[in-house]
Amino acid sequence: MFFLIQYARVMHAIRRFLSRKGLLSKLDTRAGESDGGLWFRSLFSVLDFDDFQTLDTPWWTLASGRKVRDFLSTTPEGRVLEWGSGASTVWLGKRSAEVFSIESDANWAQMVKNSVPPHVHILTPEIPLRQKGAGVSSRRAGFRHLDFSHYVGAIDDIPGLFDLIVIDGRAREACLDAALLRLSPGGMILFDNTNRRRYRAALARHRGAISVSSDIGLTPILMWPSRTSIVRLVPDYAASGDVTLEAESTRS
Repeated sequence: MFFLIQYARVMHAIRRFLSRKGLLSKLDTRAGESDGGLWFRSLFSVLDFDDFQTLDTPWWTLASGRKVRDFLSTTPEGRVLEWGSGASTVWLGKRSAEVFSIESDANWAQMVKNSVPPHVHILTPEIPLRQKGAGVSSRRAGFRHLDFSHYVGAIDDIPGLFDLIVIDGRAREACLDAALLRLSPGGMILFDNTNRRRYRAALARHRGAISVSSDIGLTPILMWPSRTSIVRLVPDYAASGDVTLEAESTRS
């Protein structure tokens, strides 16, 4: 984290220099013209929520972001549920009829809440200390002592099905289990950072029930490629007897 903070300070200093020289506006223009331009401009937004949200892009691979954008454009009354709020929450709020975002950090949630319209609802369920051998855990360092049962289960407090479910917060394996039960027919799950082995293992546990399409490539803010997966339920999978997991990877 220390390195990331120092890196962010350097990038913000460069951004201020570019702004003074009148070059930042040119980068902003290029950001709207190509993936490469958007990615390069986003590097100067690391750890800066206000600046990043002006780029109007979620923090997923750019290819997956386009797929979700196209899906929502054909689902004008779309209902969205998201674990993990941020710039994606603002972005989804512009493209969906209703958004529910479940966030584990109350302070972060308040900052995001100040940037979204009334049809975007940000929930901050209780996250108590985890009792030994009980509850829902997160394997991320710094969060392993917490119980995310209420965080994952917050979806149960919201009625109805969802056209899009985004998994981009804590305890993602458990979130996937819950999401598959609440996805509308023809709906889509976006599972971010599936370059991590434990997330791919979580997807593999549902082989036969889902199809998976993964994009590996440019991702805002990151200097290296990441991976985002789009998950869909296989129609009538329970009756089909098909036990294969379709995994298609595309590079962008």
